[in-house]
Amino acid sequence: MRIAVLTFEGFNELDSFIASAMLNRVKHPELKALIVCPTQHVTSMNGVVVQSQAPLSFAREAEAVIVGSGI
Repeated sequence: MRIAVLTFEGFNELDSFIASAMLNRVKHPELKALIVCPTQHVTSMNGVVVQSQAPLSFAREAEAVIVGSGI
């Protein structure tokens, strides 16, 4: 199962990082959660810059999509 964790400018770090980390702790090669952004880099509401692991188009192919909060 491929999971897209949608992460946009002004995102809440807890939503994106915890969701991704918890899902990726499941040790099944079929399960993979990726941080997906509309650009190569986005900045959180607290100034943390993160690089996208996959393009936004990945969300259309993923079996599940998680949308976090932000400002």
